[in-house]
Amino acid sequence: MYNFGDKLKECRKAKNMTLEELALKYNRRFDGGMSKGTLSKYENNKQEPLVSVVTNLTELLDISSDYLLGRTDNPNLDFNTESHGNDNVYPIPVFNSVSAGLGRLAESVPDEFVPTFLPYGASPENYIRVNVSGDSMSPLIDDGSQILVRLQSSVENGSIAVVMVDDEDAFVKKINYGNNWIELESINPYYPIRKFENSDTSRVSVLGIVKQVTKYL
Repeated sequence: MYNFGDKLKECRKAKNMTLEELALKYNRRFDGGMSKGTLSKYENNKQEPLVSVVTNLTELLDISSDYLLGRTDNPNLDFNTESHGNDNVYPIPVFNSVSAGLGRLAESVPDEFVPTFLPYGASPENYIRVNVSGDSMSPLIDDGSQILVRLQSSVENGSIAVVMVDDEDAFVKKINYGNNWIELESINPYYPIRKFENSDTSRVSVLGIVKQVTKYL
């Protein structure tokens, strides 16, 4: 019988995280709202989580929502058409550059279309795939990886996003912000943080959030 709490505990332990570590990671990514005690109630099936909490947990644990909700035995985010038939599988365009992929160049066309499983209720026109070059986001996003991006103009603090600077250069970065500043942070420590303060924050615009990373050998 399906048991959400058991699935959550299994996935957390697979990532070698304690309840405290998962709660801390949740609060950093989604700006608070989670405690060790609440997670414990979820895992012991003493409290049902909101849909938004389930979605956030799947992002943190790098698993599919279908797996956490007991709809599939496959925990991987990268589903294929054979395992799901045609349900929620859409041809998503793949671009070789971030700016072109987000429509900045009117003449840009996708290199190919890749069958992609999207969350239930998702609009396929809001998603693109982009081939990533460079190692600034390594080891999370390695050179040669492909990312699935949901197009949107804002993201939660601490999200991995595609951002535009000065309406010219597009980057994949972790975005941190406060009342009058924005930081674009690389995962690779060899790349310095770019900080924009006061009126310079207007130079940065969010183009989309990274929802999935596919790494190739």
